[in-house]
Amino acid sequence: MSEDSKKIRQPIVTILGHIDHGKTSILDYIRGTLVQAREAAGITQHIGASFFPIKTILDFCGAKYQKMKIDIPGLLIVDTPGHAAFMNLRKRGGAVADIAILVIDLVSGSMPITWESVRILRERRVPFIIAANKIDLIPGWISEKNSDFLEQYEKQPDYVKQDIDKRIYQIIGDFYDEGFKGCERYDRIKDFTKNIAVVPTSAKTGEGISTLLMVLIGLIQQYLKKKIRFSEGPGKGVVLEVKQDEHIGTSLDCLLYDGIFRKNQPIVIGGLRSPIKTKIRALMIPNELDEIRDPENKFQQKDEIYAAAGIKILAPDISDVVAGAPLRAVGEDEDIDEIYKQIEEELEEIQIETDETGVVLKADTLGSLEAIVGLFSENKIKIRKASVGPISKRDIMEATAVRDYDPYNACVLAFNVKTLPDAEEEAINQGIRIFNNDVIYRLMEEFKEYYENRLEEEKNKVFSEIVLPGKAEIIPDFIFRRSHPVVCGVKILGGQLTPRTKLVNQEGDLIGRIKQVQKNNEPVEKAVRDEEVAISITNAVIGRNLKVDDTLYIAIPESHVRILRGKFRSELTEEQLEILIEYVKVMRKNHSPFWGM
Repeated sequence: MSEDSKKIRQPIVTILGHIDHGKTSILDYIRGTLVQAREAAGITQHIGASFFPIKTILDFCGAKYQKMKIDIPGLLIVDTPGHAAFMNLRKRGGAVADIAILVIDLVSGSMPITWESVRILRERRVPFIIAANKIDLIPGWISEKNSDFLEQYEKQPDYVKQDIDKRIYQIIGDFYDEGFKGCERYDRIKDFTKNIAVVPTSAKTGEGISTLLMVLIGLIQQYLKKKIRFSEGPGKGVVLEVKQDEHIGTSLDCLLYDGIFRKNQPIVIGGLRSPIKTKIRALMIPNELDEIRDPENKFQQKDEIYAAAGIKILAPDISDVVAGAPLRAVGEDEDIDEIYKQIEEELEEIQIETDETGVVLKADTLGSLEAIVGLFSENKIKIRKASVGPISKRDIMEATAVRDYDPYNACVLAFNVKTLPDAEEEAINQGIRIFNNDVIYRLMEEFKEYYENRLEEEKNKVFSEIVLPGKAEIIPDFIFRRSHPVVCGVKILGGQLTPRTKLVNQEGDLIGRIKQVQKNNEPVEKAVRDEEVAISITNAVIGRNLKVDDTLYIAIPESHVRILRGKFRSELTEEQLEILIEYVKVMRKNHSPFWGM
C-alpha cells in the first residue's frame, strides 16, 4: 500500500430507498454484473458490499472527468435492502456509512420506507444525496445512453422539462414538509453544506449516473476528507452475515470500516450468548467490482486488509456469532478482556423476544432472522422459537405444542431454507402448516392472510351460533296481549333483539322466550337500536313475571359471555360491549359474584 493511498481510505457509501425504486439497478448499471437478476424477486435480501476503484469510476464517467484531481482510492458501496423489514440491517449500514445515496422513484415519488430511511440517516448524522431515478419513464423523455443529465435535459421538449421540474419540486416540497431547510437540484446549489442535492438518473439507460457519481465524489472530497483519514490501528468492523458453507464451514461476511485486519490476529466478536475470543485463520476479499454476498469468482486470500472493505473471515468457534455484532481486532498493546467488556455492553441491544404461543421461525442466516424478528414484532406476530438452518422434525414438534394455545399460530415460517424429509412427514401427520418464501415481507403477508382468514372463519361461525347483547323496554300503550303468549310493543335501547332468544329482567330473572319479532306487521329476523317493534314472548304473564316498567335484556348463556368478553371482545361495537357489561353486572348482583368468569 503506497504512502499516498494510506492517507485517505475509500469512503463507505450506503444506498437506501423504497423497494423497486432502483437501488441495486443503479449499482448494476455501473458494475455490469447480474446480481439483481439472480436475486429473488429483484429484492436485495442480504447486505452486499462492492468496491469501485476510482479509475473504473472515471472511465465510466467519461473523458471530461479524467483530468480531475481525486484523492480517494475509490468507493465502497454497501447495498442496503430497502424494504421496511431491513430496519436493523439499514441501521448497521447507516452506522458505519460516511455518506448515503437515497433513491427515490421520480415517477411514483416518496414512499413510507423513504422517510424511514431518512429518519435513520438523520439519527446517525449521515449526509446524503438524492438519486431521483427513472427519468426514462417520464412521458416524452428523449433518452441517450450514459449521457450527463444536464446535457440530455437541454435536448428535451419544453413540456418534458416542465414535467421533470414539477416532479423534482414535489420531492423538494416533501423534504421541506419534513423539516429540511434546503433541498434542490444539484446544478442550482451554491452551498452544499446547507442543501441536499437532487440528481435525476436512470438505472435503465445510465443517464445521470455519471453525474450522480461525480456529485458524490465532489462532496466527499470537499467535506469528508477528515472523516475518512486512514487509521493504522487494529481493525474495527461489523458482522453483516454468518454463513454456512459445506466446503469452508462457518464464515463471517464483515464490513471493515476502520484500521487493519491481519491473518492470525486475535479478535473479539459479538456472540449469541456472550462475546467470542478467537483468531483470524483466513482473510478473504472479493475481486474488484464483485459483491461479497454474491461473488461470481473465487475470493482472494490476503495476509492483511485495510479499511474500508467488505471481507470474509474464517476463524474457529464462530458458529454463535450474531449478525450485526461488533468485531474488533486486538492490538499488541491492548487488553483483550477490556475489548471483550466493550463488546459485551454493545451486545445487550441484540435480543430476540419469544412467546410460547407464537410461531416457529427458521431462516438461512442470523441477519435474515434478525430482520424477520423486527418485522414480526412491528406486526404483532408472536414467535415461539427462532433459529437458523433447515426445518427439522423438532421444529414441527415445537409448532404442534402451540396448537392448544392458538391453533392458527401452530405453523412454521421459513425464509429461504429447506425442509428435512422427516420434518415434512411429521408436518403432514400433525397437520402443521409450513410457509416458505425467499422474500421476507411476502412470507409475513402470506402468514397474516392465512391467520386473518382463519380467524374470520372462526368469528363468522361463532357469531352465527352465539347470542349477542340486546336491551329493550316495553311501550306501555302497546300491550296487545297479556299472556299465552304476551304480545307487546318494545323499543330497542341498544344491541339487537332476535326471535328464538330468551329474555331476563333487571333482576336477572328469566321472563320467557321471544317467539316472533314484527315490524309494520311483517316478521323480521332482527331489530336494532331505536327501532319500535312488536314481539311475542312465550311463558310470560304481564303482572306476574313481567312488569310494564321492566328493563329487558337478551339472556346470554354464561359460556357465550366468556367468549364475547375474551377472544372476540374487539369484535363487539362499543354499544354491544356496554350492554354486555351491564348485563354481566345484573347477573353477578343477583346470582353469583363470579358469574361469566
